[in-house]
Amino acid sequence: MAKPVPIVVPISLGRAGSAVRDGIVTSLTALTRVEGEIVVLVRSAVSSSLGAAGRVADELVVVVRDVVTGAVQATEQVGTGLIASARSIAKGVVLGVHEVGGDVAAAAAETVRTVIRHAAAVGADVSSVARGAVDGIVEATAETGGDVRRVATAAVRGAIKAAGDVGTDTARTVADVLAGAVRGVKGVRGATARKAAKAPEKKATKKPAKKPPRKSAQKATRRALTK
Repeated sequence: MAKPVPIVVPISLGRAGSAVRDGIVTSLTALTRVEGEIVVLVRSAVSSSLGAAGRVADELVVVVRDVVTGAVQATEQVGTGLIASARSIAKGVVLGVHEVGGDVAAAAAETVRTVIRHAAAVGADVSSVARGAVDGIVEATAETGGDVRRVATAAVRGAIKAAGDVGTDTARTVADVLAGAVRGVKGVRGATARKAAKAPEKKATKKPAKKPPRKSAQKATRRALTK
């Protein structure tokens, strides 16, 4: 005979419990609102800065790097945190570049490179920051109807290259994390693995070959006298 399903009776909260519940709800709502505002502000900054120059590769990289750096510094000042804001920043960049007809793949690569460098500089979790940024890039590219595979591949390669500057182990960790992030994008996971396999390793310094000792002046003089 099947056992009756127990009835869960709601527990009435006291003052402290109610305060915690309301505080968490308010905080999460505020965080969602902040993330949305980051996307809007970054998008506007990118599109207005690029304008007609959106198709110029060099200008695009400079603008993206500048906007991302400014956004990262702002989120740190208000306490949002880089891991939490990386996704919103990256999404805003992609939307802004798409708006002016710029190279979204190049912008995506520069975005992840910039956030990873900053994460490494401040001691943040590089792989988590990279994951957030790539998630935002893939999401924005899909929303705009762009080539998700091309853009995601560029972002992953840029992330692993930047992580490789931090260290080989970091590059491999980032590659593993991003493989899961882009698992649903056909063709990107293989590119991630191949790029990670090519991550630069520290090579042992080759010792210069020892040169044969030079003959002393006395031996050379003696030989010349015997001739």
